[in-house]
Amino acid sequence: MKKYILSRVLFALPTIIGVFIVVFFVVRLIPGDPASAMLGPKATTAQIEQYREHHGLNEPVYVQFGVAFKKFIKGDLGQSLSWYRPARDVIMERLPRSAELAFFGVLFGTIAALIFGVIAAVYRGRWPDLLLTSFATLGMSLPMFYIGLWILVIFAMKLKIIPVISTLGGGVSYWQSLLGPVLALALSESALLTRTTRSSMLEVLNEDYIRTARSKGLTERIVLFKHALGNALIPIVTVVGYSLATVFGGAIVLETVFARNGVGKLLVDAIHVRDYPLVQGTTIVIAILIVLINIVTDIVYGVVDPRIRVTGEER
Repeated sequence: MKKYILSRVLFALPTIIGVFIVVFFVVRLIPGDPASAMLGPKATTAQIEQYREHHGLNEPVYVQFGVAFKKFIKGDLGQSLSWYRPARDVIMERLPRSAELAFFGVLFGTIAALIFGVIAAVYRGRWPDLLLTSFATLGMSLPMFYIGLWILVIFAMKLKIIPVISTLGGGVSYWQSLLGPVLALALSESALLTRTTRSSMLEVLNEDYIRTARSKGLTERIVLFKHALGNALIPIVTVVGYSLATVFGGAIVLETVFARNGVGKLLVDAIHVRDYPLVQGTTIVIAILIVLINIVTDIVYGVVDPRIRVTGEER
């Protein structure tokens, strides 16, 4: 298993480098000039040229790439053009807000999906199953930003439970600022996991050891949540790992909808002002997090299913 994890880490390095190369060149295809965007329409030609020269933007693209790549290898993400600070410091300040959104969103979405999926499997073909599968299908069909907008309309504008702008201060508590985007993320992420849990549970409930467990007089709760759900976890863990890996993409949308100052909104703002180092740095950090989550998911596979752990050790 250790060799398998080490190989995954080594294979991840070319992936991260590839992401850096692609993002470096793609971001420079965005229309507009960073100097003009930062200095504004009243800037003179001399001021724009001076700004470009100071930040190395007047150099050929291959020269800029060489400088940026050398810094990247050393762990330096460059100097933000809009914050006038190291991009790494700016990203690290915003990262905790995105991390807590991702954690609570996936946590509550997973808990709800496991409960809904088990109920749907137990009542297969009856009204609870039809209701929950319809909910899951609807959740998979609606874009995340659309769910977020409806939550704003209902909980912020109608019920006034949460603020329209999810920032602390002005009488807004921590949980109030977090409730809206977490609820939107949990509803979106739980949809696919509900269907996955239902399908996996239906396969397991037909196995002989489930009938044996029931014949021994075990309660239905123990049979369902210990024996059945425990053996149905592999596809569920796969979807949870996928949700964690993609949740930062959803955070970009939700943080924009709820005006939450996280990494996602930081990336959108950086694109608007053509802040190349900040766009590159934010994308790289997100890519690294996705790689780490995939590695952790592989480790969880070994914990959930000992057969995978044994196979990994044989490798």
